[in-house]
Amino acid sequence: MKKSIVASIIGVVATVAAIESSYGQGFVAFNNYYSSVDQTVRTSPALGGNLLGSSYTAQLSYSFGGSALTPLTAAQGGVVSFNTGGAPAGYFIGGVATIPGYTSGAITFQVSAYNGIDYASSTVRGQSALLNLNGIATGALPVGDLGPGLVAFTVSSVPEPSTLALIGLGTGALLFLRRRK
Repeated sequence: MKKSIVASIIGVVATVAAIESSYGQGFVAFNNYYSSVDQTVRTSPALGGNLLGSSYTAQLSYSFGGSALTPLTAAQGGVVSFNTGGAPAGYFIGGVATIPGYTSGAITFQVSAYNGIDYASSTVRGQSALLNLNGIATGALPVGDLGPGLVAFTVSSVPEPSTLALIGLGTGALLFLRRRK
């Protein structure tokens, strides 16, 4: 009885391992530091135009064939702080990012930079232009990086929703008063 339970557990583990290894995945070096092209990330001129430091995060998103962008997690190598790993301000060195489900063909990337917990709730944020590649490395050894296609971009402040509401109310009041006269 004990042998059959152990054999069953081993069989389930082997099946799960076989299924996991059958899914495709690609690899890309996630950084903007090892290129001869200026790929620095700065704040907008309104915020001083400074190079981003360690209080900012870079996150890689990908898409297959025009589908919606999917952000990578830290466990997949797609999230890293700026100015770490020996990178100067404005740069990030993220290591190898794993793209789940990739087997071959074109793939699109976009880098988001933000200063909060995540992009959606950040007060200062920005995104790179879309970077389309014909293919990336698969197999055991990652090859290449995002390359010179990733260009410099800026992050800007995002107004609080309450600020936008006050602007709307003020504009409405001015229009109302002007119409009464």
